[in-house]
Amino acid sequence: MVVAVRIARAKSGKDKILFCGYHGWHDWYLAANLGDNSALDGHLLPGLSPKGVARELKGSSLTFQYNDIEGFMKIVEENKESIGVIVMEPIRNNPPQKGFLEKIREVSAKLGIVLIFDEITAGFRLNAGGSHLTLGVNPDMAVFAKAISNGYPMAAIIGTKVVMEAAQDSFISSTYWTEKIGPVAALATIKKFKKLKVHAHLKKSGEEVQKGWAALAKKNGLNIQVSGITPLGHFDFKYDNPLVLKTLFTQLMLERGFLASNAFYASLAHKDRHIADYLSAVDQSFALIKSAIDSGHPEKYLKGPVCHSGFKRLN
Repeated sequence: MVVAVRIARAKSGKDKILFCGYHGWHDWYLAANLGDNSALDGHLLPGLSPKGVARELKGSSLTFQYNDIEGFMKIVEENKESIGVIVMEPIRNNPPQKGFLEKIREVSAKLGIVLIFDEITAGFRLNAGGSHLTLGVNPDMAVFAKAISNGYPMAAIIGTKVVMEAAQDSFISSTYWTEKIGPVAALATIKKFKKLKVHAHLKKSGEEVQKGWAALAKKNGLNIQVSGITPLGHFDFKYDNPLVLKTLFTQLMLERGFLASNAFYASLAHKDRHIADYLSAVDQSFALIKSAIDSGHPEKYLKGPVCHSGFKRLN
């Protein structure tokens, strides 16, 4: 993502970054918390400390919330002369509201801002490419990793010719650019992904699990909220002590042979029998969690410490 931002700044000639979502640990991202330690709250990782980031970067990165067009436009109007880059995930937990991505595309094009879609999480999950192909809005640049090479270290930055050519006016390098395992793995992965239509399998598996969570929670009298795109779903316990219940869920699932949190990342390796066994274990675990809640002290059922939320353990 650092390389993409470097190219985008080179193209736009403007320094400020406006972003939404989680995009890594780099200086340009954590700089948002130099002026306000809560700026990154709501971007998956609340409370991240910017220690180690140059104080001179204060004000260089600004945040906006997903699906908040009004908030986005307010920040743009206040900084339109200095914003050169917009970085965002086109989709993550919830689908974009009608006109949201289109408005961002329109505004960025009008003001000469380079629009970067972070496809590191959603890419190659909904189709054989970026989620923007499904959503129907094209960015100036897109960044891929993770699913593109099936676990091998590999990333790719793509973009329009006019934007990517700006890289020639900057300096970008890497110690491992001659390494060939990543590209070979990515090419093989993409070939198999297209041949087997893996995205269709991921969607089907994810839908089964999300429907299963909802049905089993209702059966056992639990209040949960299911969200996320179907290949990357998760649920949250809607109680005062959700982390206690999440920890208890993991503990109970481990006892039944599953290493599981409150999330499900679909894989081609997941077959119908695996999902059936998993949901059977979820049913048993949900029943015990309901009993623990009814006891008034679910924390007493834990055999270890309560899990942390996000990257809070690093603070």
